[in-house]
Formats: sequence, C-alpha cells, structure tokens
Amino acid sequence: MKWLRYVGLPFVIVCLSWTIAFADGDGAARNFNFQKAYFYNFYSVCTVASGRTWFVGSHGMICRFDPGPRSFVVQDSGTLGNLYSVSFVDDENGWIVGQDGLILHTGDGGRTWKSQESHTGEHLFGVTFHDLSRGWIIGAFGTLLGTEDGGKTWSRIGRKVDRIYNDMCFVDGRNGWVVGEFGGIVHTADGGKTWEEQKSPLGEKTLFGVYFEDTENGWITGMDGSLLRTVDGGAHWQVVPSPVNETLLSIQVSGHQGWAVGLKGILAVYDGSTWTDATVRIPTRAWLKKCLFPDPLHGWIVGSVGTILRSDNGGKTWYPAADMRAGK
Repeated sequence: MKWLRYVGLPFVIVCLSWTIAFADGDGAARNFNFQKAYFYNFYSVCTVASGRTWFVGSHGMICRFDPGPRSFVVQDSGTLGNLYSVSFVDDENGWIVGQDGLILHTGDGGRTWKSQESHTGEHLFGVTFHDLSRGWIIGAFGTLLGTEDGGKTWSRIGRKVDRIYNDMCFVDGRNGWVVGEFGGIVHTADGGKTWEEQKSPLGEKTLFGVYFEDTENGWITGMDGSLLRTVDGGAHWQVVPSPVNETLLSIQVSGHQGWAVGLKGILAVYDGSTWTDATVRIPTRAWLKKCLFPDPLHGWIVGSVGTILRSDNGGKTWYPAADMRAGK
C-alpha cells in the first residue's frame, strides 16, 4: 500500500490460512493461538470501560480479550483482507475498517460482523465513533467519511486529493484532527462537516499519529522520530525535541505521562517535560503500530509479527499478552 513506503518496512504477507494459524480446535469460539501469532500483523487496538479489548490486523484477524476469564478469542470477520482500525463505543457496538473500502459493524460484541457500504474502494486506515450514531473514517486519496446514523449511510466529505490520511483523534462530537502525507493536518470544529488545513512546521514530512487531550492540547508523531505539540488547538504547532530517529507511528499523552511507539520496537516516554528513549523496555524489535492507555496504569501496544504487549504499571515494564491467559 502506498503509505507503507514511508514506514520503510514491508508488511509481512504470509499466504497461510488464518484458520490454521489461529484456531485451536473446532467450534465457533476459537482461542487465539499465540504460538502462531507471528504470521500476522496487528494494526489497531480498542478497549471499553469493562476492560474488553479488540485487536485487528492482517488477513481479516479480529481478536477479543475478555478480562474476566483472561481469554483471547478469535472472531470471524468474514474476510481475509487487512483490517486497519477498530472503534467500540460500548461492550456490544463496534466498527472496523480495512482495505478496499471495507467497513464492518457489530451490535453483539463481535460475535457477528456485517458490512456497511462505504461507496469507495480506497483503503481505509482509521475509524472512530463518538457515540452510537456519529462516526468518522479516514483513508487513502484524502478519504474522509462521516455518518450520523451508526453507519447505515456514510457520506464523503470534501474532494478527492492525492494524500493518505493515517490517523485521527476526536475529543468530542465536534472537534477532531486528522494527519497524513505531505505534512497534512486538518481540523474540524463542526463534527466533520467542514475541515480546515493547519500548518506543520515540518513541511511535507509525513505524519502518522495524532492525539489530543482536550480541544487545546495535542501531539503529533511523524517520520524520523518527529514530535509536534500544540497548546492552542493546532493554530500553532511547535517541534518538540525527540530522543529517537526512527519513525513514530502512534502517540498518547495524558497529563504528565506520554508514550509514543514506532519502527524497530521504538518506545519514547514523556514525564511532563521531556521525552526519553525507553526502547529497552520493549521485548521485541518488531515495528509497533499503536499504543493505547485506557487509564494511567494499564496499556496495550500492538505491532508486526503478532506483537501484543501489556503494561500494568504505566509503561515502566512490558510483557507479552500471552502471559495474561488464564492459568499463566
């Protein structure tokens, strides 16, 4: 895919059946097979208040973690295409987007998934929902889609442009930011009806991750370890000294804590004033696509060759999610 040329690392394509790689036995509920997880790449993770967490990735992989039994169960996506982003608003209602304009929706926690019409064949790299009705999707060739009826209808916003949008963040039902190729930063203050360009001080350097704590304070990651910060909603972006040179693909900052991940197992951490290189804490040199902290202590990181990592102490230490299984 076009945007991957900027990552500088090819995505592993393994022509093996995902049912062989991940199914432990027969039946509808298939346990995630960690011993064969390296066949697949994970691109996104989403968690809800109950602790239920979904991971999506290549070859149609959907895996759900249930905190009670500490189980990782594979869900049938009905596709072998790559799934790039997942968003749940509660335990039951969620959406996934992927290659060739694919949109999937569930109303039963992922036991069944049904497709929604995107009216595009472009690869879709991000989805987020504010509530059961309002949601947004981003993708290749400047794709911006919006819905106000839970995805029954999706409408394209703006014109088609030769720019890939890589990530987005909405802090409420009105204010959202999207970042992508050629230094692209766009902002909406009306729920996605209109978007305005914001200027990156990095010129046309590709941007990969964006996170806002509120309508004023936000962060962006990009190529070559780039870090940007705003304290005025993106009216002005400033370059922040970075401790790493590898491309950073994802970022989250909450108060005086922050985390950013990227190529070659890179982890940068923020203490409220300075970013430092904490890559030594990560037990893999695989590329890391997404970091997510639903609360200050508990975090997830996902990435290539089946990487799913967990932290229970604010990112001070990380361990493979396989160690969370019941009986471990």
